[in-house]
Amino acid sequence: MTQGAGWDGILEPGESILWQGQPESGIAWADALTQTTPMGVIFTAFSLFWMATATGITAGGGFPFPFSMFPLFGLPFLAIGLYMLGGHVVIDAYLRSVTWYTLTDRTAFIATSVFGQKRLASYPIAAMPFLVLEDGAPGSILFAEPPPGRRQRTQTSPGRVGFHRIANAREIYRQMRGLRAGIVRTDTA
Repeated sequence: MTQGAGWDGILEPGESILWQGQPESGIAWADALTQTTPMGVIFTAFSLFWMATATGITAGGGFPFPFSMFPLFGLPFLAIGLYMLGGHVVIDAYLRSVTWYTLTDRTAFIATSVFGQKRLASYPIAAMPFLVLEDGAPGSILFAEPPPGRRQRTQTSPGRVGFHRIANAREIYRQMRGLRAGIVRTDTA
């Protein structure tokens, strides 16, 4: 999303865009090892064992149609196991590639476009319950909890909403702190 016609009717009168960016792209293999990895090994091994054994049993033929499909019952477990082993980092990389961040002088916006379904979430700076910098290259800025029933889909700081994996996190964090300080001073004056 760029500054221009796409923001007509979304920004408040007088609101101006200070920064726009996207999370760093690519697969973050360092995020592959999680507490679900051992379960991923078990699910994957079980499903491969199931499918190999069931194929060996039914390969001789002579089984009616429903029983000849037995090896395929392992596919959902294989998918779950592969997701737990490393598929989550691939999905996370895809979700980051379709996410855009915008910071205005009043609001932080997170826009996504997943398979043509567009979503724009706004977080007023004055209402942010916290502002946390996760320093690094790339870094993240966390500023909200996800709405009830909606999990944040990222491996960095699961459960927290923010600008994840951005190259200039310190600079954006500094801007957001300044904006919050200005809002607080205005509200208390």
